[in-house]
Amino acid sequence: MSKYKVKSLKLQLLISIFISFIIAVAVLVVLFVIGDSLLYKTVYSDSFSYKMADGQFSNLQEYVEKNSISLENLQRINAWCSRGDKVYLTIYNDDTAVFEYPSSSTTNGDAGRVRLDPDLENPNSEYELTLSDDTEVRAFLYYYAGDAYYFLTTVLSGTVAFIVFSICFISLINKKISYVVLLKQELDILSGGKLDHSVTLCGDDELSKLAVGIDQMRLYILKHQEIESQMRSANSELITAMSHDLRTPLTSLLAYLEIIERKKYSSEEQCQELIHKSVGQTMRIKNMADKMFEYFLAYATEWDDAGMETVDADELFSQILSDYAYSLESKGMKVETHFTNVSGNVKVNTELLQRAMDNLYSNLLKYADPMQNINIEFKPKGDNCLSISITNAIKTEQSEIESTSIGLITCRRIIEFHMGEFTAGKKGDSFCVTVLLPLQK
Repeated sequence: MSKYKVKSLKLQLLISIFISFIIAVAVLVVLFVIGDSLLYKTVYSDSFSYKMADGQFSNLQEYVEKNSISLENLQRINAWCSRGDKVYLTIYNDDTAVFEYPSSSTTNGDAGRVRLDPDLENPNSEYELTLSDDTEVRAFLYYYAGDAYYFLTTVLSGTVAFIVFSICFISLINKKISYVVLLKQELDILSGGKLDHSVTLCGDDELSKLAVGIDQMRLYILKHQEIESQMRSANSELITAMSHDLRTPLTSLLAYLEIIERKKYSSEEQCQELIHKSVGQTMRIKNMADKMFEYFLAYATEWDDAGMETVDADELFSQILSDYAYSLESKGMKVETHFTNVSGNVKVNTELLQRAMDNLYSNLLKYADPMQNINIEFKPKGDNCLSISITNAIKTEQSEIESTSIGLITCRRIIEFHMGEFTAGKKGDSFCVTVLLPLQK
């Protein structure tokens, strides 16, 4: 059983029932054989039957005397015999049967024809019965008490076998019952809000799959709560930053524009300088607005699947990466590309994917050391995946630092939306980004 595990819970239950049934039948047979053997040594033995018959004959003699039974009313003995099916009685007068219980048509209708046959009657069961008129007749009384004991033995054996079946079946499924109880307890814990409590996984059947589903639901809720927490934190940071940072450039911009509008500048050169400062403050406000839209994109709860389309992977990414490499080189950066032909299609939302790649391009412009090579690699990975990796040296001095890494968060969410994987991190003095996306052959 350990080598070939039964994964179906229904089949496990059927096997448990079958094993319990076989054991119960074996116990029933053993008990029945033992009980039958004991019956034949006790209640079915001749000594027991003769002893019980002696007692019954004494009762019969008392019944005859009490009810004044003679040869003329022997049929009244039927009332005494019919108390149970244990007594077989035949009465002979002058070797002719005058009474028989259970009765036969011969004794009822033509008793004179039935004669005593020594070969049919057991001499050990012969008694002298004295009737009320002092007539002595020969009575052959047989008492069989074994049927009641046989029935009792059968019932007792069946009851024990049923108990054994129940114990075996409960023992075999006890592990599953305990697991169900454990899952119920853990569900109570989760429903109480303790989502950090992991669900116990045991076995490989429907119950374990149910546990996996519960645990995945728990992780999804945790992830959803984390995203909501990030959204609240980001919104709070955004509101705080915007309320604080917008006030200064807006105040300066209004002051510059007011001077220009009222022509309070002293010369044309001062006017141009005010215009230049106004443009600078406007760009600061624009950058803040762009940052706000990046936050919105990064923490959007869902995107529309309607924009998904299937395109050739090699054609799409070769074009995008080549354009970025050319643009970086035009800005004085050194770029090395390693493109390997990728066979297959990808199902993507091109607008979202373009935003993710734009963020990576923007990060290279901000943080990549222009004196070191930027390595861009595009290749297949396995049979059903493509890989994009971008590695660059980090500037030793940076005038701007993206403390929230909102661009990378946006990239990760977009790639995961496309059922892919996104990793980014420092390796020494370098920064490496890897994107994996599934291929459709």
